[in-house]
Amino acid sequence: MSIIIFTLIFNFVFELSTAQSATETEYIKVGVMSGDSLWSIAETYMPDMDTREAVYIIKQVNGLDSNIISAGSTLEIPV
Repeated sequence: MSIIIFTLIFNFVFELSTAQSATETEYIKVGVMSGDSLWSIAETYMPDMDTREAVYIIKQVNGLDSNIISAGSTLEIPV
């Protein structure tokens, strides 16, 4: 019985630490240049993802309410 309890506790702790490490996201900072759009930035820095989804994620990460971005601002892009 103690082996089963130990195994359950070990599995719980191991899965918890794995879940935490799997959710850590790294970001890069991208300076917005004149002519840039969220769409073009998403295509450039998140090419393996559907562009619409990438734009949505960029907006969420940066707290943007609209698609308007200004040259000279900085965006965090998950990688």
